[in-house]
Amino acid sequence: MGGVAELVHALHNDHDAVLVAVLRTLCSLVGYGDSHAIMSRENIVPTLMGLAQRCDDFVAPAAVELACPIAVDESMRAAFVKSGALPLFNDMLRRPSDAVMEAGAQGLATFAKHDELSIDKSGLLMKLAKDARNSRANHCDGCIRGLVALNVQVPTLVQRALEEARTVSDLICQLRRKSHALPAASALAHLMAIDRVLNMVTESNAPKYLLNMLERRWFDGDNGEDGVEVLQRILKIGPLRNIILNPGAVDMLQSMVAGESSHIVYAGLQYLQEVMKYDDGKSIACREAMIPPLLKALDHPRLPLQRSAAAILRAVFMHSEPLRFAIVKGLLSKLKSRQAAELLGVTTTLRVLSFDEEVRHSVCTDENFWSLSYDYYNVLKLQYDKESPSFRDVYQSVGFLIKCVQGVVSHRQPDDSQWLESAPYEFRKDHNTVQRLTNTLERLSLPLSTLFHALNRH
Repeated sequence: MGGVAELVHALHNDHDAVLVAVLRTLCSLVGYGDSHAIMSRENIVPTLMGLAQRCDDFVAPAAVELACPIAVDESMRAAFVKSGALPLFNDMLRRPSDAVMEAGAQGLATFAKHDELSIDKSGLLMKLAKDARNSRANHCDGCIRGLVALNVQVPTLVQRALEEARTVSDLICQLRRKSHALPAASALAHLMAIDRVLNMVTESNAPKYLLNMLERRWFDGDNGEDGVEVLQRILKIGPLRNIILNPGAVDMLQSMVAGESSHIVYAGLQYLQEVMKYDDGKSIACREAMIPPLLKALDHPRLPLQRSAAAILRAVFMHSEPLRFAIVKGLLSKLKSRQAAELLGVTTTLRVLSFDEEVRHSVCTDENFWSLSYDYYNVLKLQYDKESPSFRDVYQSVGFLIKCVQGVVSHRQPDDSQWLESAPYEFRKDHNTVQRLTNTLERLSLPLSTLFHALNRH
């Protein structure tokens, strides 16, 4: 095992790629022969601590990965603790890098597995439990990772720390405040990997507060937060989803989709798409009363909104056979419209449903379709407003629908996936104060320089 000593000496290299390769090689040799004794004799602990303190995405995680199996040895573990390994792992949890945070969590969990007393005496658990309540995601994400990882090894200590710090109850209370609700929901979603936390959340008022967040559009996100991603994580938690997804929740989403404001309609559609990714969500959302609002949503000129409505209608069509007639009948009745936005939404939706032979037959035998076909081949006169799509987009969509139902081309168009897949939620910017002010000034034709000049005079 003389090569182990040479590899330890190679850890003083200045090249990151070499360091990572050496660290991984040493990691694979841990446990073979007298490798532990050689590493101890070569005083590897200070070297690994120095590499881990770099807190970069490459060398530091590899150093921690090697430190974990070495720390199985009691004397080596004591050397790591004496060198400040626990505070270092705690500091790594506060870094913005996922790789560094994961390494810190792995390090703490490994030391807790073999030395529960040192973790308890260090006070790190209480500090992590308190910091997990922080409303800034970049401050609490690593703490939550650490708590979840430690719960696997020392669940009693973790649960005691959470209770003493009132972490879960404080996060639940934050769900009622708009400025704190989204980070709190995200934190709870991660912490519910701990069974005790999951029970506390489902038995509390948290489901009611989460429904309130839906209704008030607090899942839209702000300041770069992806609120819909938080909603996705919450809905993935089966016991919590079973409580949230009830007829009352779907009634609320239906009223949002039926609203007059395009912002509210779009939010309702986006949330409904997330709900319908689950069988229990489809079961309660696929109902006849939902069809008219979804058809009405196709009238809005905003293309992402139309895309969400089309995707939901297709999902309902495929999931619920009794509702197919109402969907197709409603779409065919709208073919008489010559509003540019509405006609684009309807023809596109019919096109993505034309994989079904009965749909193609219904379209071919409909008077509104033949009237539209006549106008398409002669003069198609459309009505526009300032947000309407271009004539070219509408004309192409009508033409492609005609060819699809007549069997001239395949019912699938190469870019159909852009309509069927969930689009990035685009309303986050509407809640940004600077963006709203900029948009208002643009409508008033007032340049920002004029405003700043006026403010400076006062």
